[in-house]
Amino acid sequence: MNDIQITETIDQIRSAWGNRTAKVRAWNNRRGSSVLIPLIRKDNSWHLLFEVRALDLDAQPGEVCFPGGRIEPGETPTEAAVRETMEELLVEKSQIEVLAPLDALPGPGGPSIWPVLGILSDYKDTWSEEEVDHTFTVPLSYFLETEPEIYDTLQVTIPGEDFPFEKIPGGRDYPWKKKHYTVMFYTETDPLIWGITAKIIRLMLEDIQTLLH
Repeated sequence: MNDIQITETIDQIRSAWGNRTAKVRAWNNRRGSSVLIPLIRKDNSWHLLFEVRALDLDAQPGEVCFPGGRIEPGETPTEAAVRETMEELLVEKSQIEVLAPLDALPGPGGPSIWPVLGILSDYKDTWSEEEVDHTFTVPLSYFLETEPEIYDTLQVTIPGEDFPFEKIPGGRDYPWKKKHYTVMFYTETDPLIWGITAKIIRLMLEDIQTLLH
């Protein structure tokens, strides 16, 4: 898919998904977080914009992510994604064109993550140093042409020592179920993109391919 085709696809997204209602893709529907997937024009082509989280944050310092955060009470996922993007990248609301909310997916810890696809215009490499170490971009064509590496992991339940084992059948020998969780990596980017951010990209591309066919 060349840059002209990408632009045409964005026009299709704008037309077909503008009033789309996002749904939960998997099992969890608790209030979670929302992220914006920012498309920007750079060097006459479309890129995705990423953040590297500030190195002194308590949670996931130095990780690659999209701008976003917790959905506050009374907010829609789209409103939360726009607000968080404005706060983290120091941009105005008028610079953000929301193309469509995408399907939610469960995060590694459980609560849903709600991606929102949008275009960020006139971005001047600004960010809040309290939350962001720096930003970088990757051509969208890279993700269209590259399959992520995919690995399977197991998530297990490990109760704390104060857990009331005496209240459940089998006590400490209770056969907790293990849950498979897929982890994806795009290893040719610098820094590499992995985890939930890579999964959001892959699922977005699957949705776009469905739209085109």
